[in-house]
Amino acid sequence: MHKKQTTLPTNTSLLTITNSPERVGGTQQKCNKITTEIGQPIEQPTQPNKDDMSTITYDTTQLNRMNCPIHLNPHLATFNDIAIHALLRQRLKPSTIDKHLRYARFMETHTIPVDFRNPTFNNFLRHMDYREQIEQATPNALIHQWKAMQTFLKAYGIPYGEGTTWNYRPPSAQQPRRRILPLPETVNHFFHHTYTTDPYENALYQYLFYHSFLIGWRVPSEIITMKTSDIHLDEPIPYIIITEPKKHNKKRHLYNIEPAILTSPIHKSFKNWIEHWRPKVANQFSGDALYLQPDGKPFTIRHLGHLLSKQGKQIWKDFRPYDMRHWCAVARLIKTKVETKNFDIFQVQKWLGHEQSTTTQIYVSQATDYYNHLPEDWISLALKPSQLAGKRDSEKIDRTHFLVLSTKTPSRQQSGPGEI
Repeated sequence: MHKKQTTLPTNTSLLTITNSPERVGGTQQKCNKITTEIGQPIEQPTQPNKDDMSTITYDTTQLNRMNCPIHLNPHLATFNDIAIHALLRQRLKPSTIDKHLRYARFMETHTIPVDFRNPTFNNFLRHMDYREQIEQATPNALIHQWKAMQTFLKAYGIPYGEGTTWNYRPPSAQQPRRRILPLPETVNHFFHHTYTTDPYENALYQYLFYHSFLIGWRVPSEIITMKTSDIHLDEPIPYIIITEPKKHNKKRHLYNIEPAILTSPIHKSFKNWIEHWRPKVANQFSGDALYLQPDGKPFTIRHLGHLLSKQGKQIWKDFRPYDMRHWCAVARLIKTKVETKNFDIFQVQKWLGHEQSTTTQIYVSQATDYYNHLPEDWISLALKPSQLAGKRDSEKIDRTHFLVLSTKTPSRQQSGPGEI
C-alpha cells in the first residue's frame, strides 16, 4: 500500500526569515511573502553563532489546521514543517519554537551531530554525553537541547520519557545566580556615555538604555514591537502601549510615567526621540517602528539584543540586556517604599506586566537589600545622581557591597546556542 506523504502542502507555509531585505526593509506585501517551501528534505544549516541575526516569524494568516498532519515523516519533514507542527499541534509559542530550532541546528551541525532524519536514542545520547563530558556544557544548556529534541519526537509521534527507549534524563538545572545590579549613578552613565562618534548612532544607544532602564520592558522583544503610534503624548493623561510577544502580543497600557521619560525637552524623552532624532534616518523602509538602525531600517530581535549587550558592557562589564528590566523592578519597588513606606507590589506588577503578583514578589527581597544600602528614590537618582549628596556610586562599591547577595553557583558558560 502506498504510504501517504505526511509533509505539509506548500500553501500552509508560515515561516519567513527576518534578516532578508524583504522582511527588514521592504513593503508590507514583501514582508508577508512566503519565502520557504514545505515538503523538501531537512536542510543542513550552517553552524550557528552569536552573530547570526536571522530569526523566524509566523504568518498565522497562511495556516490551515486541517492540512496539518498528526505526525510527520522524519525522512521528509523540514525544520519548517516541525515549526508548523509545534505551533498547531503542540501549541508552543513562536519564541519557544524559534529557540528550539536554533538548538536543533546547533545539534545537527555539531562535531557529534544528531541525525534528525533518522533519530535514534543512541545517536542522541552520544551527542549529549560529548556535550556534558568533553565540552562541559551547563545543565541548563543540556536541558534546552533535550526540550528541542522532544519537539521533534512529538512531531514524529515517537514516545519518550520513563518506560520508553527515549528515557534521557538531563542533569538538574543550576539555581540562577542573583544578578548584581548597578547603582543609580552607574545607570546614569548608560544615559550619557559616548558609544560611537556617529551622532545618531550614539543617541540611539543612549535613548535605548534610557527608556529600557526606566520603563523596564522585556528586552529586546518588546522594544522591537514599539511603534511611534504607541506613544500617546497629547492625551489628557499621556500613556504608552507596550505589545507583549511573550503573551501572544497582548497590549499593556502604561500610565503615570514621569515627564522626564515622556515629554521633557531636556531629557531623553520619547518626545525628543520622535521629534528630533528618529526623523534623521527615517526613510521608505522605516514603517512606523519607533527605533531605527542608522540605515533607517527596523531592528531584528537578536540583532538588537546583541548590540545592547555589546554596548552595555562598556559601562557594566557583566551587563546583560535583561538586567535593565530587573533594575527597573527593584528601582520601582524602592520608589514605592520611599513614597509610601511600603513596597507596593500591585503597582509594580501592573507596571512590569506580570501575570501573577508572586512574580513581582520575587524582587522584594533584593529591593529590601538595596533599599537598606541606599534608601532614596532610585529613579530620580538615575535621572539626576547629583541629588545624592555625600554618597558616590562606583563599580567597586556595586560589586563588593552586594556580592554577598549572589549565590555561589558557577558563572554561566557561553557555549552552544547560548552564544547565538
